[in-house]
Amino acid sequence: MKLLVFGATGGTGRALLEQGIAAGHEMAAFVRDRRRLGDPPHAHLEVIEGSVLDEDAVTAAVRERDAVLSCLGTRPWRHTDICAGGTRVIARAMAAAGVKRLIVLSSQGVGDSTLGALGRVMAALALRRAFRDKLQMEAELGGTALDWTVVRPGLLTNGAPRGAWRTAVDGSLVGSRIARADVAAFMLQQLASDEFVRRRPVLVW
Repeated sequence: MKLLVFGATGGTGRALLEQGIAAGHEMAAFVRDRRRLGDPPHAHLEVIEGSVLDEDAVTAAVRERDAVLSCLGTRPWRHTDICAGGTRVIARAMAAAGVKRLIVLSSQGVGDSTLGALGRVMAALALRRAFRDKLQMEAELGGTALDWTVVRPGLLTNGAPRGAWRTAVDGSLVGSRIARADVAAFMLQQLASDEFVRRRPVLVW
């Protein structure tokens, strides 16, 4: 498949690029600053530099892709509402380009999903604005005609992937961890499945 990744310079985004290339997909990374990618994971990776808030640039990048994956996010100490704002632009660009499939990274604890006690403290102290941004993103996606899947992982780690996880959309999974590499693997799996189309699965070990 011809895939476009937003938020490709973060841990999960880089894992998506590496795993997608290994699986034989044609991968493209849309980044604000190509230097933040460091050494690209493959010589044939297409790197597109631009702002995710630039609708013309995003529409041009989305055109002729089979699907889009987004790992947009921000830092607590310099927060911007990039998830809602960027995904809004991506959704409009996809509609204009006739691309339907969108896999988006959110977080456990957003909406009707539930964190454990430690996670709730972290969310209240450091992630409140980020969660509000993701909630707005999810709400706006619900009003589009795209075939979206919102992935809500537990606490992200840089540990070794296990290749196995638990998923639920009924609020039954409360607080756990998962490696970014496993999240990337799950996101790529959704491209060949309609199980979670227009749904918001929690993903944890």
